[in-house]
Amino acid sequence: MPPTAKTVEKALRVLDCFLPTPQDLGITEIARAVRVNPSTVQRVVNTLCQHGYLQQHPGTRRYRLGLRFLATSNLILQRMDLRPVARPHLLALRDATGETAHLMVLDGDMGVYVDVAESQQTARVVSAVGSRDELHSSAVGKALLAFLPLPEVEMILARHGLPARTPRTITDPTRFRQHLAEVRRKGYAVDDEEGEFGSRCVGAPIFDHTGGVVASISIAAPVQRMGRRHLARLAPLVIATAQKISTDLGRDAGEDPGRATGRSRRRRHGTATVG
Repeated sequence: MPPTAKTVEKALRVLDCFLPTPQDLGITEIARAVRVNPSTVQRVVNTLCQHGYLQQHPGTRRYRLGLRFLATSNLILQRMDLRPVARPHLLALRDATGETAHLMVLDGDMGVYVDVAESQQTARVVSAVGSRDELHSSAVGKALLAFLPLPEVEMILARHGLPARTPRTITDPTRFRQHLAEVRRKGYAVDDEEGEFGSRCVGAPIFDHTGGVVASISIAAPVQRMGRRHLARLAPLVIATAQKISTDLGRDAGEDPGRATGRSRRRRHGTATVG
């Protein structure tokens, strides 16, 4: 690999250290994570700081992602055709239920929240735009996963597995495949404290004009307000909202969503169309 390419690779690996955690990192921690000596990491970090991709806390001298990423992420979100189409429906779902509504797309083996309409209630579920979440332990993630082509589901499960987030997380592959079949049959997914204690969610898939799943939505609330019966009553509203977004994206309203699991799909991610 040419020296320039190696330098770029090191810089990308350094930036990757900041994606799974909101915590500030020191040079030693970064060096340990990327397996590069601290002096080299320091040079890479200095360059990234100069260009605004990292910034140093003046008190702790530790590093965090810089404001350049905020401008970049906002540009990507603005260019996504999904987000402006879904936004008014997401707000309507939030207002109708009083709970936080999420919009998720697939990113590798994880889901990424690309929009959130936050509940106005004092006790609420909070998720940040741009944050990543497990597919297998969230309703919005399972709603995506269940309607992907089956070979892709198997590849994701093989690579990522089913790590336990709480004792309620489904970690047995056979049971999880059966669970996805039930999601496909019902048309919606439920997270019953599987991703985080104290919250329940219900999610449904969004399809584009090709009939392939491209995103999903959910509502989430503290368990004190989201009893299991209440969750089941809200499921049709979540499904109907997802169907409205799908229709606005050009999907035939009469098409069977289950057909999406047997064929390829086009996935919108950022400005690119993949698949």
